[in-house]
Amino acid sequence: MTQPGTTFSMDDPAFVERVLKARARRLAAARREAAPVSQGLSVLCFQVAGEAYALPLDSLAEVLPLPPVTPVPGLPQSLLGVTNVRGEIRPVFNLHDMLTLPEPEAGQRCFAVFLRAPGRPVGLRVNEMRRIIRLDSEQLTFPHESGNGLPQRFIRGISPDTLILLDPQQILAQDVLQDRRADYRRSL
Repeated sequence: MTQPGTTFSMDDPAFVERVLKARARRLAAARREAAPVSQGLSVLCFQVAGEAYALPLDSLAEVLPLPPVTPVPGLPQSLLGVTNVRGEIRPVFNLHDMLTLPEPEAGQRCFAVFLRAPGRPVGLRVNEMRRIIRLDSEQLTFPHESGNGLPQRFIRGISPDTLILLDPQQILAQDVLQDRRADYRRSL
């Protein structure tokens, strides 16, 4: 050990040797066992009408404060409308309607969670953003079918702490997103 107040210099061969030996001991020491990496599914948590929901991170394109949405006449109520994101027109769905939940209050700040979809991302209106967590998919329970079956169609599972994991494939499989022009051309 050195005495307090002692100064060291890189010109001092004894000091350099002590530093190099300490470094060599540290590098030669056995590595500690690495902590196991948590297996599971990374999800983005958010709120819709006071309930906690999540979507897998690998299915998301981006999250933005909800831009102005233009309603599209003649389309289902589950489609809130379309919005312009950096010059690209994107559909935005009303999760409140799809999940049969009460609508947010007028003027309430909302967000758009955009799912990766063939062609262009598809938005979902949500109330609040929460956090990103890892879910153990083996601990998910699956909702039982109810009389109408509609909301359960979009649910992939429920965590022990009642976080509802939505199924992006089911959301993207809605008829309103299907391009019927190809079907029309084939029928001619």
